[in-house]
Order: sequence, then C-alpha cells, then structure tokens
Amino acid sequence: PSPHANLAPAARPEPESAGVEPKWTVPDNWTEKKAGAMVFKTFSAANGNGKSAAVNISFFPGDVGGTFANVNRWRAQLGLPPVAHDKLESVTQVLDTAGGKATLVDFTGTDSRTGQPARLVAVMVPHGDNTWFYKLSGEGAVVGDQKESFVKFVQSVQYP
Repeated sequence: PSPHANLAPAARPEPESAGVEPKWTVPDNWTEKKAGAMVFKTFSAANGNGKSAAVNISFFPGDVGGTFANVNRWRAQLGLPPVAHDKLESVTQVLDTAGGKATLVDFTGTDSRTGQPARLVAVMVPHGDNTWFYKLSGEGAVVGDQKESFVKFVQSVQYP
C-alpha cells in the first residue's frame, strides 16, 4: 500500500475509558457538526466574514504509523511532495499541551479532493495507548484566522 493509504479502520472511534471524553472548552465561534467515519468530533470554525474551516478530532490506538507517515499523508492531501525523513524537523514544531508534548504542522497547498487552494494545521498528541489528531483545514485565510484559537484549544485539552 502507498504511504498515504488510510492507516486506520473505518469504524467510528469511541473514547477508551468507558465513555469518558477529554474535557475541552470549544471556542464560541465553533459549531459542532455530525462526525464522519474515523472522526470522533467535527466542528465548523467560523471567522467574522461568514466563512468557516473544518476542525476534525480523531484518535487511534498506538502511533498510527508515526509522525513521518502522518506528515506525508497530510502533505499528500494538499498535493505537496513527501518530505524526506531527515527533513521532518524542518516541517514540524513541538507544541506543549496539557496532555504532553505534541507535534504541529502547518501546510498550504491544493486540496486533493476539491482542487481548491487550502491550508491545513494539524496536531498529533500521543496520550496513553492512543494518538489524538486535531486538524484545522479549509481556505487559507480562514485557517489563518482560526489558527491561534485552534492551537489554544488543543493545548488546553484535559485527557481522562
């Protein structure tokens, strides 16, 4: 399979601790939407101009292929070439969160599904036996408007 193949089953994930969800405070301009396959929660993050970006939250057991595989999967979603393993640090940032050290990426390219210019900010948070994924994606200007509140949201999540 390609390194960009889905690395997880199509089942909808459920929190591991018998329904105990992480605690988070959703920004006022985010609206919860129906989550799709492999997504735990989905929000629409609206800016002041009536446009919105998508926020998807998911988690999977283990490291789900690791940072390298996930970074290149996200790059492929934006039509960007894969990054070499020895260049991984040049496209990632370490982010301190309430759940520990996380990895943040911020890519701009062309959405492989729509052909439209797009930006993606994603954070991987290893916690316990799982890896949590937070992804903000959409039109570049809207993602730019929402990035600060998205990062603060991810940093503040309290895991059970």
